[in-house]
Amino acid sequence: MPTYDKYIISSSTMTSLANAVRILNGGTASLTPANMITQINSYANDPPFIEPMKYISSNITNITRNRASIIKCYAFEYCSTLSVASFPNCIDINEYAFYYCTTLTTISFPKCTSIRNYAFNYCTALTTASFPSCTSIGNSAFSGCTALTTISFPNCRDIGNSAFANCTALTTASFPKCTSIGDYAFFKCTALTTISFPLCTNIGGYAFYYCTKLTTASFPSCTSIGNFAFINCTKLTTVSFPKCTIIGYYAFSDCTALSTASFPSCTSIGYYAFFNCTSLTTISFPKCTIINNGAFSSCTRLTTVSFPSCTSIGYYAFNYCTKLSSLYLNQVTSVTRLNAVNAFDGTPLSAGGTGKIYVPSSLLASFKAATNWSILSARLVGM
Repeated sequence: MPTYDKYIISSSTMTSLANAVRILNGGTASLTPANMITQINSYANDPPFIEPMKYISSNITNITRNRASIIKCYAFEYCSTLSVASFPNCIDINEYAFYYCTTLTTISFPKCTSIRNYAFNYCTALTTASFPSCTSIGNSAFSGCTALTTISFPNCRDIGNSAFANCTALTTASFPKCTSIGDYAFFKCTALTTISFPLCTNIGGYAFYYCTKLTTASFPSCTSIGNFAFINCTKLTTVSFPKCTIIGYYAFSDCTALSTASFPSCTSIGYYAFFNCTSLTTISFPKCTIINNGAFSSCTRLTTVSFPSCTSIGYYAFNYCTKLSSLYLNQVTSVTRLNAVNAFDGTPLSAGGTGKIYVPSSLLASFKAATNWSILSARLVGM
């Protein structure tokens, strides 16, 4: 028969241990030495947080924890059999918590406010993500969730870089309180058709890159569009940004279906921002002062453009806009800087063309004498 050492624990020590467990449990239970074992077991089975790497690569299939308020990093990483995770009181999901849980289909986190980087990255069976209390989504949090079709984040304010990148089944993204969209946030969400971000002020680079089914982009509060933000959105027909002042490089490049672009507050258009937007016919940027290199290059259906406040036109800005016959600079207060005559190569506004560039009559002589404009003097008309 095996023998065991016996230890005598005083009543005061037991009470101290009991109180420690009570504190860990949130301070709500009244504990005594008599019921401490029950409470310790309860705490062990349902702790207030899930430890780092607690279940990493385990065969767990279903987990519900009512007390846990924090899920530490890597807690369920590579749990390839986990299908259901329910944490009714969790407020914080740490980095890589459910990384590569490829069979996870159902999640419930009604009180979670923070989802950190890579938390659900590559959960390829996850179809729905609803977080009614979440205010912040970390980088790559749901990246690669290729079955994800429905998301609900009514209180989210910040979307991290690549948060939903390559979620190829996602059809709708509605974030009524979001103010910032990170770089690559919806990169290659090829099924995305509808987006709503009424309070968003900043769209990061590549945010909607290659969202090939997106048809409309309306951002009533946005002031800045990052580089490559909507590049290759080949079905995008209408964009409206009433408060946007800065359009980044290649922001709408190769949006070949884009026919309507409204930017009444824009002051600067980035390099090749609308390159190869072959469905654009008419554009007006009443406050734009800077048109950078190649901004509208190869917009082959563009016929009329209006930039009444423009102070600078970059290299190749309108080259190969083969139907461009009218450019209005009619409200400028000084001669617009033309960096090179190649801005109009391959257009009716070139030196040998038949198009018209309208400038204030009071500045007509100055335009005709100015560097590069002098080569286009025959195209200049006072009004």
